[in-house]
Amino acid sequence: MTSPRCPGPDAERSRRRATVASAERELSLLPRQEATDDGKGTTSAHAASWADLVGQLALSPDLEVRECPICSHIGLRAVTICAYCCKKLTAPAGLDGAVG
Repeated sequence: MTSPRCPGPDAERSRRRATVASAERELSLLPRQEATDDGKGTTSAHAASWADLVGQLALSPDLEVRECPICSHIGLRAVTICAYCCKKLTAPAGLDGAVG
């Protein structure tokens, strides 16, 4: 379940992140070129434009979420109290060295 407080991962943003990662892989495979006399763009110019576009998109990483073991609502992974049922949760494994 999701709640208005924590709707879970955004599928559209996740898809944009995957598309950006794929395009960056393809761009990294292009040979590096120097500027030419005819004024055509270079690979480094394309890379700079791409980096600017990605920066404008501001695609932060997906929030880490988990299901509450008590009420089954989705909440942030790092929380120690469910925002829906207010029950105490154990910290998930691997979060600041905590085991749970």
